[in-house]
Amino acid sequence: MTLVGIHAGLSVDHLVSEPAGARFSCPGGPALFAALGARLVTGTDVRVSCPLPEDDPRFAQIFDESGVDRRHCRQVPTVPRLWILNSARGRRIVTQDTTAGTELERDGHRPEPATDPLPSPAAGFTDGLDGLVVSSPAEPPAAGPRTRVGLDPHQSLVAEQGLRYLRRVVSATTVLLPSRVQLNLLDRDPRRAARSLAAGLRLPVIARLDAEGCYVVTADGTWSVRDRAVTVVETTGAGDASAAAAVAALAAGADPVEAALYGTSIARIALADWGHAALAAAAPLCRPFPEITTRKENQIHVRRTRTPL
Repeated sequence: MTLVGIHAGLSVDHLVSEPAGARFSCPGGPALFAALGARLVTGTDVRVSCPLPEDDPRFAQIFDESGVDRRHCRQVPTVPRLWILNSARGRRIVTQDTTAGTELERDGHRPEPATDPLPSPAAGFTDGLDGLVVSSPAEPPAAGPRTRVGLDPHQSLVAEQGLRYLRRVVSATTVLLPSRVQLNLLDRDPRRAARSLAAGLRLPVIARLDAEGCYVVTADGTWSVRDRAVTVVETTGAGDASAAAAVAALAAGADPVEAALYGTSIARIALADWGHAALAAAAPLCRPFPEITTRKENQIHVRRTRTPL
């Protein structure tokens, strides 16, 4: 078995998706989606470190029913409440708490609300981990020298500090897992930004480009990974689930392109229903979905993958 740790936050979400409709007070947050995504790579055990709210027992129940080890979570009174708004004009995340004196959201320079850095995980959390997924770290994650660390950058710190922030939080075992929004903070062309990060940090990058799939950059070249068979019901959590599945595959021995195929497969599952529902109901995958394609140097082919498990 491969042991993957998830260090991230939780939230309770009001999901509004144009024109599909809305769902209210849904369990959410990177820790939930990442934990459910990582467990869908066959042979993966998942351990989670996150604030666990006393006022909402659903999170503990979901982790327990999914076989996720939550012994390193810390109890907190509550977790953030968010509006997650999706339309053809873009995605917006705002807190349900009013912080200004008006009803209008005026903080337009931030693509999402600022994320408070999580406290360090409890003692023993990183012991024995083969892989570690860290969401929005402000400081370098604590991990063993052989632990494969998947790092989803802190969006506000990318905007404020750029490469200086990323140099501070990566290590030799890091794979960067930036989103399109994060990459666009560095360059209008997200693929060019991903290539610049890989070259500047000398690390592999698995960029998550929404409907355009994943873009993988390594010392051996660049690949686009696409799933043209996906059906999208609602998008919340798909990126977190995809990133964690990629780390689980890497920790089990996959190369970055194979890992992106697993991540793209898990994203398809996440997109098939609202919130965490499809991820919680799915069975682990022994191999990526066969319809997913890769492209390198303008040569499109269906990649034959070995399972790393």
